[in-house]
Amino acid sequence: MPGSDSRYTPTAAALHWLIAALVLGMIVFGWSMQVIPKIPVGPRVNAYNLHKSIGLTVLGLMVLRLAWRATHPAPALPPMPQWQSRTARVVHALLYFCLFVQPLTGYLGSAFSGYPVKIYGLVLPAWAPRNDWLKDAMSIVHLGNSVILVSVIALHVAGALKHAFVDRDGLVRRMWPWGARPGEPILRGATSSPPLRAGSASLGSFPRERYRARSCRDRRADRLGRPP
Repeated sequence: MPGSDSRYTPTAAALHWLIAALVLGMIVFGWSMQVIPKIPVGPRVNAYNLHKSIGLTVLGLMVLRLAWRATHPAPALPPMPQWQSRTARVVHALLYFCLFVQPLTGYLGSAFSGYPVKIYGLVLPAWAPRNDWLKDAMSIVHLGNSVILVSVIALHVAGALKHAFVDRDGLVRRMWPWGARPGEPILRGATSSPPLRAGSASLGSFPRERYRARSCRDRRADRLGRPP
């Protein structure tokens, strides 16, 4: 059943790390290309076109990730304080929101600029007339959303580091593409029930509930002074 496993699917994990690598690279590249001189125009234009190309790639990957998430729900969070689980859900929702807003506003700002939009050298069809007001509005949202995105990523990474090095609960391993070996618990405290073998009288061959019930019956029989 989707979402019943203790870890993310390999597809979800691969999309997560691919998008993460592209976004982190784009954050550094996006801010650093601001200092490229406007004259000559070639290096700056090439940098912006590459930035737009990678941004549209991220948008396409986010569409795939959202579609995959809709059909493959995330595994449930392990027991934790309510404020932590709520914070995790809010941070994830903001990440999805910002990762759609960022490339969309970048593309719309370019579309309303009056200049052709290229993706890896391929000129996309022009559909919007030049509108300086909309272009500036998209640029403002693009810049503001980038600050929010960086802040949310910092919270996300801080939470992951806490679970990895403070709680040591194995939560981060759910997102590793290779995960755990079959039957190996992902989360701390998780156990695998040993197989039931015919004729086995070992404690591990009984379900825990039956063992507890038998122990209570034995203690009650001892108090009454008769054999169980």
